[in-house]
Amino acid sequence: MTFDTRRSLLAKVHIAKKDLGLDDAAYRAILARHGVESSGALDMKGLEKLLTHMEKLGWVSTPKQAKPRINAEHVAIPDGTPLARQKRYALALAKALGWNLVGLQKRIKQQFGVENIIWLADQASLQTLIKDMTNRCRKKGIDPSPDKTGAA
Repeated sequence: MTFDTRRSLLAKVHIAKKDLGLDDAAYRAILARHGVESSGALDMKGLEKLLTHMEKLGWVSTPKQAKPRINAEHVAIPDGTPLARQKRYALALAKALGWNLVGLQKRIKQQFGVENIIWLADQASLQTLIKDMTNRCRKKGIDPSPDKTGAA
């Protein structure tokens, strides 16, 4: 078993109880076989033994998977999207600046009230965003022209 803290082991015990569909009486019977009335009374070794017992009953621990970090190059702007070229350029600028997509989307929501760059249909808003990003590029010494940012 991998290194776990006591709290995470207790959480796994309760997840296993739920996943196995154990009612209170069945759960208490299992705890009694381990010499306690509550899983909170078990030490680390006891919790590990209890989890091993639950695994023998058929419980399978599923490790938590980290969410992949999304960056600006993973967004596809379909050709039929209004202002598609400008949106692709804005994404290329964000990539050149080292921004991630989450940060860009958060800024777009705060500044323009739209959840996603794909839904940004106001050309003036998009121009404001691009103008600010090109100025930031210049300040960092990055050439913001479309052929240099990969937006051509």
